[in-house]
Parts: sequence; C-alpha cells; structure tokens
Amino acid sequence: MKAKRVARMGLAAGAVLALCTIAGPAQAAEENREGAGCAEARPEVTSISGWVSPNACTFIKRQIRFGKVTTPDRVGAYVDLWSKDATLWEPAPVGTPLLQGEEAIRKAISGTLSLIPDFRYRGTRIAVNGPAVMFEAHNEATVKGHEIAYSAVYRVQLTDGGKVVQGRRYYDRHALFLPLAPELPDPFADVADGVIPDQGRKPVLDPDELVARAAAWNDEDAEALVERLTGAPLSAPGLNSPLRTTQGKLAYLKRFFDQVSDVQLQPGQAVKVNGATYLEWHGTLLPEGQTDPVSFGIVERVGDTGGVSSDWTLTFDRLPLVADAAKITELYGRLR
Repeated sequence: MKAKRVARMGLAAGAVLALCTIAGPAQAAEENREGAGCAEARPEVTSISGWVSPNACTFIKRQIRFGKVTTPDRVGAYVDLWSKDATLWEPAPVGTPLLQGEEAIRKAISGTLSLIPDFRYRGTRIAVNGPAVMFEAHNEATVKGHEIAYSAVYRVQLTDGGKVVQGRRYYDRHALFLPLAPELPDPFADVADGVIPDQGRKPVLDPDELVARAAAWNDEDAEALVERLTGAPLSAPGLNSPLRTTQGKLAYLKRFFDQVSDVQLQPGQAVKVNGATYLEWHGTLLPEGQTDPVSFGIVERVGDTGGVSSDWTLTFDRLPLVADAAKITELYGRLR
C-alpha cells in the first residue's frame, strides 16, 4: 500500500507541475486585467472571471449559442466548438476510447439530441485562465414527460480560433435518469448535517498544496479533505442544501469513499481567478460491488472571500457509483 501511495504521489507531483505551468503565467501576467474582455457575453451568464482572451471569448459565445439554439442547426453549433482533432471525455469503463475528431463528436451529439431533443442550458459561472476554461452551466431537459434540471462543469482547453482541443464534461447523470429509474439507489440519501456549524475559516488553497490534496483523495482521507476547508459549506450531488458542519461534511465524503475503492485520481486542470479556485481530479476508481474500474473525475470549486475559503462545491457523476456498464446501457435504452 505504501509503495502504491508513493507512486501516486510522484505522478501527482508531475501533474501539478504541468498544470501550474499552464495556469500560472497567464494569471500572473494578467492579474491587473481580471474581469476584462468579452463584454457582449456577460449579460448571457451569471459571471465571467479572469482575463478573457479573444480565443476564450469566441469559445464562450459559441457555447452560449449552442445552449440557446433550438433548430436543426444545433448539431452544427456544437461541432463548431471543437477542433478537428479534439478529444472529449465522460465517465466510462476503463479502456473505452475517448471520443476523438470532429465526426465522432458529431455522431455523439446527434445521438444525444435524438434521445433528449429539448436539451438546453444557460451558462452560470465561467472562469478563464489562459487556454483553460471552466464553464459552469444549468442544464434542463424533458425526459419522458419529466422536467429535469442539473448542473454541469465543462472543462476545456482551447487552441487557435477559440476551438476546444480537449474537453471533459462533469455532471450527474443520476439526476437525469432517476425519474425513469426510481430503483436507482442514492448513496447520499440519508446524509444529514450536524448541529453545530463549523467555527473559524481557513485560507484558500494554494497550488503548493495540490500534491497533498491529491494524496488525500487517493488515500480516501475524508478528515484531511474536510479539515482543510473548515468553515466552507459543502454543496455536492445528492444534497438538497449545503452541509455546514464538519460532522455533515465528513459523513458525505465517508459515504462517497464507502462506495469505491482503489481511487487513483491525478490533478488535471487548476484555474484560479478572483473569487474562486477550481481543481480538477481525473483518473479511475472501482465502484463497490463491481469488478471493473471506471474512469472518473471530480471538479472542486472553492469560493474565495478576502483570501478565505467561503464555500465548497463538488461536481461529479453518481451514476457509475451505483450502476455498472450493463445497467447504464439499459438506462439509456429507456430514453428511446
């Protein structure tokens, strides 16, 4: 176990160096221009943070357009987001190839819209740091007569012309399928908050802490994850309201770790802007009761008020924690 942990730490350190190289210089160079750029897109979303380059502005406007288009042009509007050799990731069994290339992405979105033709969304909080963008969205759809709403984080890396060269989508498919499959268990259904809210607050996360935080996720160390964000209410999949006590937050994370084993998450992209830090964790884990690991990812958003952590949000997919690949295939069949 110790050797495995050391190996993970070495990989995590390399990933952290990579992401800091990507994210750091743009933030430092443009610090005095925080919040600049893309004025025409700002009325369409809740907020845009960071200095927005012309490339990032082009992407944001295209993303907003796709969320609003309701005609057959929707497929074209989506494909227009991507570069010709782009890759797109979502949770799947380990070994499932990434979607790669314009035609594969066109086929995938065509299939999705055929199942959920009225899918729509609006941008909420958007954070930009150089070529990296965290685009938060409020998604809505009508599924077999059920009105569904769920949040998402679209994490992208941009290339020339504002095209997405690498995309990862983080959202909770459990919320999408539950109205059609009430038999789906909810691993967090009975998680309750404690009585006494956290006392005190902690400074915001620093890039130098990412190796330790990666280790905490991989070691299933709920105490370390929660203690570092004392005082920051937790919002996460399956919760109707934020958890404001250490007791409640520990119960939630321990319930998450009860559902999985062999957690191997690496730091992905970090985006730090005025008011928030986003941390992406991406890799694999083994859901309880299943024999095959799945690719999995989490986005943490930590709000920053005056240099103090003010709120904490997790975005991930509950579905692979409670449904194996065969069950998920069957659930998609219910959309037809």
